[in-house]
Amino acid sequence: MATVSAAAMAAVLLLGERPALADPGEPAEVEARRLVHVLGYVAMDYGGCVANGAVTSVIEYDEQLALLGEAIQVATRIQPSALESEAGDLAQGIVGVRELVEAKVAPDQVAIASRGARDRVAAAFRLAEAPLSRPDAERGAALYQENCATCHGPTGYADTRRAASLVPHPANFHDAIIAEQLAPVGIESAVRFGVSGTAMVPFTFLSARDRWDLAFHVAGLHHPQPGESPRPRDLPDYSMVELAVRSDADLRAELSARGIPAERHAALLAELRRRVAYGREAASHPLSAARAALDRGRAALREGRLADAREALSTAQLDGIDAAEASVRTVNEALANDLGDGAFALRAELSAGATTEALDAGMATLLRDATYAEVALARSGGAPGRLVAQVSSRSLLRELAAAALFLAALAAVASSRSRRVVHVASGAALLLALAAWVAAALGHMSGFWRTLTAGATIALALALAGAAALAWRRDARQMRSHDPSRDGLSRGGRTAVFAAALLAGFGAAFSGLDAALGVTLPVAPPAVAGVSITLALLAAGAALVTRASRATARRWGSPPAWLACLLCVPLAGRAVAAFQLCGLLPLHRLPLPRFTALGIYPAVETCLVQAALLGLALAGAPRRRRAEGAC
Repeated sequence: MATVSAAAMAAVLLLGERPALADPGEPAEVEARRLVHVLGYVAMDYGGCVANGAVTSVIEYDEQLALLGEAIQVATRIQPSALESEAGDLAQGIVGVRELVEAKVAPDQVAIASRGARDRVAAAFRLAEAPLSRPDAERGAALYQENCATCHGPTGYADTRRAASLVPHPANFHDAIIAEQLAPVGIESAVRFGVSGTAMVPFTFLSARDRWDLAFHVAGLHHPQPGESPRPRDLPDYSMVELAVRSDADLRAELSARGIPAERHAALLAELRRRVAYGREAASHPLSAARAALDRGRAALREGRLADAREALSTAQLDGIDAAEASVRTVNEALANDLGDGAFALRAELSAGATTEALDAGMATLLRDATYAEVALARSGGAPGRLVAQVSSRSLLRELAAAALFLAALAAVASSRSRRVVHVASGAALLLALAAWVAAALGHMSGFWRTLTAGATIALALALAGAAALAWRRDARQMRSHDPSRDGLSRGGRTAVFAAALLAGFGAAFSGLDAALGVTLPVAPPAVAGVSITLALLAAGAALVTRASRATARRWGSPPAWLACLLCVPLAGRAVAAFQLCGLLPLHRLPLPRFTALGIYPAVETCLVQAALLGLALAGAPRRRRAEGAC
């Protein structure tokens, strides 16, 4: 009973004796943020008024029911603003929580249901509170002494004269039960919204960065400062956002799941809370890089530095959004699409000279979505290996399908010796791409160079495929003399076929690995599963090239030739898009949908190049038929 009472006191002191909901006149997003805060309060406080199916505090129990009743009204009021998110009926989830409270079920059941309802609200409005930059330990300590020490004590024991005069008593951050429930995200929320019914008022004068500095400081008060010893070998990698959303209880559970003995937990938690959270030791998620770049871009916009804003936006997409695409798709497919579409639209608006206000608003929306995506990933704890492998495989198929068919068509229209050349080239491309991907991972190749590599190889492959077509036409004319010594393509033509096949295969394999898994070496079981599926698909693609090229006539007017010409169109679109993403080509947007899997980008430049390729193919068809008929 003492444990339950202490946990309840922690909830009351940290989240409010009765947190007030938003006024009806406030924006829906503000009401949603407060609703998320309240549902978190219910998840923690319910255990203080119900135990073993019986009410232990009638006042607190009635307060829970009244609070959930108000929450249902708020959810109903903001529901129309959440319709586009496909988050479902927000009020229904809270009704389910209230029914559990009325049934006096176990506290853990109410906590799970409350957090589920909270997550649905957060998903509907893409609410995600996370620090944009790494917290400042010195700043957090100074803010605590200035704003919190009077009530909570200079070191967090709540042993001051002011604390003794307050009812309820301020939280003692060294109490083991209270400390176990603390997570920086909850502390930041309490500082932001205040504690209704207590001496804790909203700290509206603090900036978001100040609140996070303060939150990380409070979360670490319970732990001793680590010495100068090196990083423990059994310390797991946690990103800053993961540390922000996890309580000590969450971290202990994850350490236990990793097989780390309980006697090691205290030292590792102290390392995470007091050192890793503030240093470079914390793992960095690609979306963290995207959010930092977007923040720099907004600052550059406000100062009129458009070139720096454009560079920051490209960095955000190349090193963050694109690298995290597969991971984000495991938690929210629509969010992954919105991140890609939003970055594309912003780059087009920058090129078109949009107003600073419009660009800043667009970057703010993209920053919000990237923040929500990173927090959602951190809360999910990582998708199962099967799901990661599925998403990785789908990303790879997008890259591999076009290249495999392109190579098959290229081999089908060449001589038997040239088909063998294509087979050798496609096998070599697989090994070369794998080696290049590992080298990029070890060398931490930037997104700019990865994208440029993929785009340049596709462009060169198309150019060499065109050279092979011209060589075939030249050789076809020479074959009119029925010279028996000639057998298909000349040596120069076979060289062009080999180079085109090698570059096309390399570009597809390298892009597929990069799209599916980024450029991080596999260290976790889900990543190993993704790599295994990726390599299996690459091998299957090589087999497809070999099989498809055996049974088709070698004529440039045949269906495989037309297939090759048609596949050049999406491949060319992707090459142009890669150069635009790297800032090497301008970008002028068209009011059309974007289908990256088909190489369709709503940009003037990509459409012009693709239209030119189609025009060349159509214009050359009659001449090819005449030349082949003469043969």
